[in-house]
Amino acid sequence: MPSQVADLLHAWADRTAHGQSDAILRDHAPDAVIFDVLPPLQHRGTAAYRATWDDWQPQTVNALTFRLEDLHVTEGPDQAFAHGLLHCGGTTADGRSFADIVRATFCLVRTSDGWRIVHQHISAPKAPQ
Repeated sequence: MPSQVADLLHAWADRTAHGQSDAILRDHAPDAVIFDVLPPLQHRGTAAYRATWDDWQPQTVNALTFRLEDLHVTEGPDQAFAHGLLHCGGTTADGRSFADIVRATFCLVRTSDGWRIVHQHISAPKAPQ
């Protein structure tokens, strides 16, 4: 049976894929700490994270591929964590395709308003040197 946490995370990915910028961070706590694959790598609070989006968000011809797979959720009464793989990709207006698979980890707490993401960590493996 899908959990509320899994449903929340899949909804986050779906809102991201469809460019619903005003709703993407709806389930994040305002003071969430977010680690991302792009600079500055660490964001303290959703406002700081949101302020960087225009610098990297690719303009795709169709919906952006942004899909969580192999999601594992461990849920307690007031805290939960989840991890999985995030498939990202699309086609730009000039016809270039891009695709990537990154790791995703989330920490959540239950509040009076429901589950909130308090930590999000998206990372790409580094090739051995």
